[in-house]
Amino acid sequence: MISDLASVIGAVVSLVLLGLATGFSPSLIALQVAVLGSEGRAGVHGRVVAAGVATGALLLTALFQVFNPDAWSRVLRGKVETFVLQQYFDEVAGVLFVIAGIWVLRHRRPEDTAREPHRTARVGRGGGRELFGFAVATTVISVSGAASTYLVVRLAREDDRALMVQLLVYLGFAAAAAFPYLLMVWAQERLPALATATDRMVAWVRSRRWRTLGGWALVVVGVLLFVAAITDYFGLR
Repeated sequence: MISDLASVIGAVVSLVLLGLATGFSPSLIALQVAVLGSEGRAGVHGRVVAAGVATGALLLTALFQVFNPDAWSRVLRGKVETFVLQQYFDEVAGVLFVIAGIWVLRHRRPEDTAREPHRTARVGRGGGRELFGFAVATTVISVSGAASTYLVVRLAREDDRALMVQLLVYLGFAAAAAFPYLLMVWAQERLPALATATDRMVAWVRSRRWRTLGGWALVVVGVLLFVAAITDYFGLR
């Protein structure tokens, strides 16, 4: 009983952390601040940004269903065992994450950082459709978001969980990704005095080298996933 409870708590904590990692983006945080600081329907547009992040997270989970070994075993008509496919997927994903991490570390593009405030300011002045599309696209093309989503899909399908449970996991993942942006909307509406603190937070986020951190995180996750696959850490056999 205690071990089962600990397992559930660990899964929930992992889900929330992976969701937060997927939704985290200095560009989107700066965009949300620009949106909430604008005149007009700031609260509505802020919720549109949060909805875009959640939608992007759900799209990633849908895209990563191609790594579902059950589907591939049906395509191959039982010629390859499901656990073997999952092991192959984990190994390939681990190698790809390492390669992506090395690429991120070697291509830091400082000139993009200089252009970022102007781009987010321009999008922030746009309408709801542009805000939603930007939030979805930024979430989907995030390399760290892809890594987090793969692990979430992996977590959702552990022990052949029922489809409803998997859907709840994906919805919880999307909600966790959007939570910081909804929290910013709530703070702007309920605690407007926090505006100065929010500006400082954005300045701090911009001053950090998140690209370097994200690159190393991808390398570490990739290595751990590959080692876990070849050592059968997940107990697939």
